[in-house]
Parts: sequence; structure tokens; C-alpha cells
Amino acid sequence: MLIQLYELIQKDNLINKYYTPFIKSKLDNNTEEFTKKIKELDKQKDRIKSAYMQGIVKMDEFGNELKSIEFNIEELEKKVKEQKQVENFNFTTNDLLVLEDTKKIEELIYPDKLMENILSLTNSPREEMKRIIATYIDNIEVKKVGEQTQLKYIEYRKNFLADLVNFHNEYGVPCNWSIFADSSGSKIAMNHEGKTHKEAQEYFDKLKDTIKNDKLKLNYYEIAADDQLEDVGFIPNGDYEKVLRLIVLSDSKRYDDKTLRLGVITLDMESAILSRIGKTKEANNELCYI
Repeated sequence: MLIQLYELIQKDNLINKYYTPFIKSKLDNNTEEFTKKIKELDKQKDRIKSAYMQGIVKMDEFGNELKSIEFNIEELEKKVKEQKQVENFNFTTNDLLVLEDTKKIEELIYPDKLMENILSLTNSPREEMKRIIATYIDNIEVKKVGEQTQLKYIEYRKNFLADLVNFHNEYGVPCNWSIFADSSGSKIAMNHEGKTHKEAQEYFDKLKDTIKNDKLKLNYYEIAADDQLEDVGFIPNGDYEKVLRLIVLSDSKRYDDKTLRLGVITLDMESAILSRIGKTKEANNELCYI
């Protein structure tokens, strides 16, 4: 259960820290309108204060109105500040995907830190856990096995899942499908949108450039799925590679048939382990399935 909660918290962090500013950056800039309203409210406030100073009105007669004006000014100033922050947010959809993939790589390189973060959830504020569950989960069923609590069933809120798809379609926010799993049963992230061969290669290069670790070996392959989408194989460059991401290739002119073709980004796990002690490995080839 802790693992599922940890994954939800990571998604929540992405949404609040990156997705929301990303969406706002796509919307109209209302700074000029907000500034105009602030000036109008300032004038109203000045008129009331001027009337009070001249003895025309008593402050208790307009006290509540003055508080309301000051509150509205503060709210508008917050919006102006948020808008300025959004203007400096220059992320693209690929930048957001890179954030997800680099986080996954970090977890694979340092599984001890991942486990430490997951176990630390037991000390998380109760109110924060309630917020996470109320925001993203409709129904959850657990059972007690000895001293452990095991997750039997989890149903995510339909509007949360629908929002992810809608925000992806309207603004380009990342939306991953988990149609495939690797041999260990781990779900593999796959882009909702298709990319051309060139776009997929460019994303892979961007991911490598972002990591900036010449001892860490990432590989990119292009493969075809079978008709049943059950068995997808490729020959890797390393003895054991963990699939990070699948990318649907959408080159209609590049391929004549309708076979599903995928770009596959993998992390060589031996290189990940050796990179922790500053070493580099040489790899041979072996058939691998996802």
C-alpha cells in the first residue's frame, strides 16, 4: 500500500509543481487586467480614507467595505505574482517527460533511497495522507495480514483520470499508458501521443543530455509488436536492461504496413550499479523480452 501512496504523492508533486504552471503558461496572460482592477480598487480605498480624513464619514460605517477592498487587492496581487512566475516557465511536454524519466532512473540507481522515502510515509502527517486519498482515490480496499496491511483493490477517481487525458489533449501535459509490463511484472510507461522516428530519437538524446552521466548507459531501440500485443522482443546492448519508456512511432510515410512500432528507451542496470562507484562497463548482446 505504501508503494501506491508513494507513487500518488510523486504524481501530486508533479501536478502541483510542474503541470499546473505548465497549463497556466498556455492560458491567456491577464496581468494587464489584474493591474487595472488593482488601480481601481486603490482609488476606491483612497476615496474612503479621504472622506474619513475630512470628517465626512465615520470609519465604522465603511470598515467592512475597506477590508473587502484590501482583501481583493491582495488576491489580485497574488495572481499578478503567479502570472509573472508562469511567464518564466519555459518547459515543453518533453521537459516534463524528462522529469518523470530522470526520477525513475534515480530510483533504479538508488533503490535504498527509494525504499527509505517509501517507509518515511509512515511518519507523514495524517491530514496530508487524507488529502492525497481524497483527491485521487474513489475506493480503496485493504486487508490485515498479521501486522501488515496489504492493498487488495484501489479505484482512482474517474475525474482525475479524465482530467489527465483532457489536459494532455488541450495543453500537452504528459499522459502515460501502462499497456505493457516487463518480465518482472513492472508496468512500463508509454506515451499517450505518438512520435515520429526523428522526434523519438530527439527525445532520447534530450534525456541523455539531461542526465549528464557518461558512466550511465542508456539505449534506444525500435521494434515491432506482434498482432496480439503480447510478446515484444529485442536484442539489447547489455546483459540486463530495465525498460524506462515506450514510444509509439507514428511515421505513416516511413512504414507501409499497419504494424505497431515502438521506440524503447532502456537503462543498462549493470552500468547503473557501477556508476555508483565511478566505474564503466563493457556490454555484450542477449535477447530480452518486454
